[in-house]
Amino acid sequence: MVVPYLHDALNIRNDTLRAEVLDAQLKLEELQDCYFGLFWLYTHDYLYISSSVEKILGHPYRLFQEKGVAFLQTIIPENHFENIYSSLDNQAKKIEEDPEYLTSHVVLQVDAAILNQDQIQVPVRYQGILLDARQSHPVSYLVLGSWIKLESMKSFPFDEKTILQQFKRIKTAYIQDNQKRFRSLAANRKISQRECEVIELLAQGYSTKRISEKLHISFNTVESHRKNLLCKLEAKNTAELVYKFNQI
Repeated sequence: MVVPYLHDALNIRNDTLRAEVLDAQLKLEELQDCYFGLFWLYTHDYLYISSSVEKILGHPYRLFQEKGVAFLQTIIPENHFENIYSSLDNQAKKIEEDPEYLTSHVVLQVDAAILNQDQIQVPVRYQGILLDARQSHPVSYLVLGSWIKLESMKSFPFDEKTILQQFKRIKTAYIQDNQKRFRSLAANRKISQRECEVIELLAQGYSTKRISEKLHISFNTVESHRKNLLCKLEAKNTAELVYKFNQI
């Protein structure tokens, strides 16, 4: 569901941080010839998209609201489609090499084109910052992105810098409002494959004894993995451990 304010789309709870995100959003929306969107990668819905998209591309705003990212994909020229996604995928993999990547301000970037309402290609620069991640297969990222008309960048040289500054403000506020989650995400990167197997079986209701039999490891080894997981995810008991792991 598309909402008009980023602080609502991001579910920011702290009033000071909500004001910070709103101020950053308003500064972004003042910029000419660019639009912005917030979405989870590999899903079809925008959580937020600026109304300026209709002015820039001519397509009705409601199509982006109703059809989301799926509609955007239909107006990317075929000769650009593969380049966009392969380039962004390679950049994301590179960013992931940094263990602190989710709290960094590294930006994805690729030049491409989008078809306007007259089916004319509009050259754009896409920039996106990763705000969050869901541990699915493949990993899904919460992305805040901008699409800037390349032609306009010659006339407004400071717009790109302003966008990156406001993106950083929004990400910083989001992290501050979700400190427990980001500690859990950091801990998740330290969870071994064996620990993942143990917690998945715990989630299915397996006892320590049954897990040891299924994984062919000792009872004490299973207990050691469970205690390590409790510490890494800052959980008080197995039920809270499973809950926190499933929220990552």
